[in-house]
Amino acid sequence: MNQHEFQENHNNPAQNNQVRPIDLLLDEAWLRQAVQAEELVGGNIGAGLNWGSAFGDLMLTGELLGRLTTLRISLNKEVRLLINDWNLGAATKIAVKTARERILEKLRLPTPKVRQHIVMILGRDELYGEEFISNREVLRESLEILLTPQDWETIAVVAADSLKQQIIHQAGGEKLSA
Repeated sequence: MNQHEFQENHNNPAQNNQVRPIDLLLDEAWLRQAVQAEELVGGNIGAGLNWGSAFGDLMLTGELLGRLTTLRISLNKEVRLLINDWNLGAATKIAVKTARERILEKLRLPTPKVRQHIVMILGRDELYGEEFISNREVLRESLEILLTPQDWETIAVVAADSLKQQIIHQAGGEKLSA
């Protein structure tokens, strides 16, 4: 189903108005119709919320791409502030880098729970009036959903390995005295 057919649908809440991509994403009736159209042709035509390969196409719309970018940048900033508060010293930089990589991975290939949360956040107009999302409570909640205990364990292992390598390098390059 293309956008023109969607606009002709009598159940269209946006009839006679310009369709905003975020509205399509949140319109359950449209999503059902899109999934049915996909099933009719027996393949993935990028309908529904199975982002996989269709995620990139969905995010090419200006408004959604802008919101997703703002969300990602805001999450990156929040995770940096969080990790900086932990005083990890020399391991801070690699811990932040690893956390950011995990966030990007989760945004690219979201689980159903993450996808549902992202859709909800993208639909909250009040969060997108500034360069960054300033509601730290929303960002911390998002980090709790995106980064699993396994992700945090990976971040910790990478940070510890980095610190270990720095210590070994420093100890090997300097004469140690008692």
